[in-house]
Amino acid sequence: MTVRGAIRNAAKHLVLGMHGSVLHEALYLGRRMGAPHEIDDCIDKFSKSERMSQDARKRLRHSIQRDMRTHLIIPAEYFLYDFPSKSEAQKREFVGDMERTVLCARMYNSVPEGMVFMDKMKTYQVFSAFFQREVIEVRASTDFESYKAFATRHGAYMVKPPASSRGEGIHKAEAPHDDKGLREAFEALMQEAPVVLEELIDQGEDMARLHPQSVNTVRYATYCEGDRITTLCCFVKIGCGSSVVDNGGAGGFLAAVDEDTGVVTTPGRTEFGKTVDVHPDTGVGIVGYQMPQWDELKKIVSQLVRVLPQQKYVGWDLAFSGTKGWVLVEGNSGGQFVGPQISTGKGIRPLVQATFGSL
Repeated sequence: MTVRGAIRNAAKHLVLGMHGSVLHEALYLGRRMGAPHEIDDCIDKFSKSERMSQDARKRLRHSIQRDMRTHLIIPAEYFLYDFPSKSEAQKREFVGDMERTVLCARMYNSVPEGMVFMDKMKTYQVFSAFFQREVIEVRASTDFESYKAFATRHGAYMVKPPASSRGEGIHKAEAPHDDKGLREAFEALMQEAPVVLEELIDQGEDMARLHPQSVNTVRYATYCEGDRITTLCCFVKIGCGSSVVDNGGAGGFLAAVDEDTGVVTTPGRTEFGKTVDVHPDTGVGIVGYQMPQWDELKKIVSQLVRVLPQQKYVGWDLAFSGTKGWVLVEGNSGGQFVGPQISTGKGIRPLVQATFGSL
């Protein structure tokens, strides 16, 4: 975990016991301490800063800071949610990432089962029936024989840090064909250890058509309370360029999917504020694209939520295999709300308040 990540996690625990205006101010001040450079980075990324006067930049920075304090957003959300064009009432409909962080942390910090999703290997052990592929972990030198057998069976595989998010640290590896090469590949993995190795997903043509280099996934987020299951959001994540992952942070984009029909209802949106009507690599139109075997996906999700019902909120990532249908990629007990809000341009506060409640 990075120093920044450790500080963020410590801040979560610190504020969980606070309420009302005290919590509100604590969140804002904690975020603001590390925000000035982040604000400037976002101004450079999202606006034509080279044409901006120093006075205009200063006014914009103050506007971002004001909305961070008032709406608990991070700087990028100011642009992604198009806050400059929105009224205060419209802004209040959006759930900012700092608020989302505390709502999710409050939940999984009080439910031990939620910590399963913080470790990819533990997730596999609990949900292996839904993965429908082999997964192993490399932690120590004693794992060589297990690695050798796995690599020999599959030839190529995905390498993932057990606690990674947003596609960070994930890459594809090819298994050497000789013992010496396998030993060298294993030693290289030991430099990254612990790591999780996954058998590749044989992506079906209906999803590969969007972008064949990456495994394109559907994020289907649910909130389960007793017999009541609420769909919080549903969108498809699509890769771009040579990336083997579909995450927005890796250059991909996302688009909203109708939860009843599986039809894509919006153009793609990147985490850099760009709109994608037609995939730049494949020429496939985004709006109107039909997700395959949608009823089967919903059936699987209804089964997934019952495995660990104690963890009420999970963002499920599923991929479509050409031979096995929909398979689980991972579950996220702290899944971000930016996806559904940037894809539709609308806030999801009513849904969040009806499920998570409010700060």
